[in-house]
Amino acid sequence: MSSITLNAASMTFSGHETFVLRSNWLKKAYDLLQEHPDLFFLEDAFVRLGVGKNMAQSMRFWGRACFIFERSETASEHKATWLGDALFDDANGWDPFLVTPTSRWLLHWQIAARPEAAFTWYYTFNLLRRGEFTANQLAQQIVQTVTQRGGKIPSETTINRDIDCMLRCYLRPTAAQLSSAAEDALQCPLHELDILQILPDQQVYRLVSGAHPDLPDLLVAYAALQQARMLGRTTVAFNELAYGERSPGRIFRLDEDALLTRLLSIETITQDRAVYSESGGIRQIIWRTIEDPTLDRALLDDAFAQERRYA
Repeated sequence: MSSITLNAASMTFSGHETFVLRSNWLKKAYDLLQEHPDLFFLEDAFVRLGVGKNMAQSMRFWGRACFIFERSETASEHKATWLGDALFDDANGWDPFLVTPTSRWLLHWQIAARPEAAFTWYYTFNLLRRGEFTANQLAQQIVQTVTQRGGKIPSETTINRDIDCMLRCYLRPTAAQLSSAAEDALQCPLHELDILQILPDQQVYRLVSGAHPDLPDLLVAYAALQQARMLGRTTVAFNELAYGERSPGRIFRLDEDALLTRLLSIETITQDRAVYSESGGIRQIIWRTIEDPTLDRALLDDAFAQERRYA
């Protein structure tokens, strides 16, 4: 199975300041950047955002990790990405307040499928050897991978904080955690995915695979397109789609039957942009093209439009 080359220098293990992504942060930062592109370079950025200094830095991290905005190459500014505009524009945004399953799954994909965004998330959902793990086991495996790929090994404190933040992004807070601070009640949108569990009375975590009926078929198609592009070919085998790095099967925790069911209808849902093929025992997806720059937006437009129709 193909392994995708990673840029070791771009592996990130900090920046969130231990704060999980919060539901209102991306919209708030996106709106302010429309008026002040230099927002995150201003000394009073935290005042304008209405949060503490560390939280302002965390908002910048999450905006980048979710590909909502990015740093301008020519100035000390940030600019909205096409995805940020598509999601959060007040007039035509798909889901400015992140209330739909499509938004939550899409943000998860943006974080977990891009190693430069947050490597602990990437490792957990792409490279973890087993579905059950402890925080210590995860830390050891990440360090081993970083070493093998020539990256800079993070300190024990840094990696432990990173893992803790990743876990809290997906695990719903306990009653005690919710009562400790009012702002903790602003739950992370990733809590709703239910793809990570902690085993009762143990410090063992489990990635939850299944059908995930609230995951849109078109988002699976979108993820399959990104994987094809990363592999640099229009044809991707079923095993790669189920178990490969940056695959919809891995990142969305779809079991084989659930993934196959979705791929069987890919020709219909993508309006003939991709087809499922099974010949001589070889199952695969074939894209008509992976070069069309409008294809990403078209698939996601259709995903959100379909959700609105059935809401």
